[in-house]
Amino acid sequence: MARFLAGLAALFALILTPASAQSFNAQEQAEMRAIVREYLVNNPDVLREALDALAERTESERWQRLKSDNRDFSLGPADAPIVIVEFFDYRCGFCHAALEWVTDVSRTRRDVRVVFKEFPILSEESMEASRAAIAAMPQGRYWAFHQALMGFRGDLTSARIDQLARDSGIDVARMRRGMESEAITQLIMDNRAHAIEMDNTATPIFIINGEMVAGFNRPLLETRLREATREARARRQASR
Repeated sequence: MARFLAGLAALFALILTPASAQSFNAQEQAEMRAIVREYLVNNPDVLREALDALAERTESERWQRLKSDNRDFSLGPADAPIVIVEFFDYRCGFCHAALEWVTDVSRTRRDVRVVFKEFPILSEESMEASRAAIAAMPQGRYWAFHQALMGFRGDLTSARIDQLARDSGIDVARMRRGMESEAITQLIMDNRAHAIEMDNTATPIFIINGEMVAGFNRPLLETRLREATREARARRQASR
């Protein structure tokens, strides 16, 4: 069946590709289309199988893009078998609540990498804070600054952002010079596009090895993390 489907796909590709189609006259092209159509009509499960496979491949490719963007800050081994991606906003109360869990996981689990996706959607303060955090990343103090911003409970004014940056060991003048760069704008736009693609524009969003958990639901996150741990262990044993 798989070989037949591969042949059918190749035939369909020949029909759809203009350069290839020129090798056949109109009657031959019509006959090939009829063969493909008749088979799909008589075997609708094949089409469903193909669509399911396409959806699975699309999800896999999306996950690879999400977890592998080297513009994002991350904690944990680059080759960790478990990856948690978090989309967050510095003005989001649930993101504040999640900080302790994220910190604990990143500190205690050496088999986990946590990827941080700046996703400012709630206010102009959110946007300024995210731009500041990204601009400070080259100074090597992102994690300290992130914790300071996420742990602060008042208004994130420009003066407050600068103070938190200074307290985190960041050169504020250098940070400010970099905040309006096109690269930062593009990263934030790309993160928004990822969230829209997932049909979820609230915060926080967690994705654990490709499975999304919307909001900060600690029991659900712990359950998904245990599942990911078992799956990673099974893959490791199967590869021996």
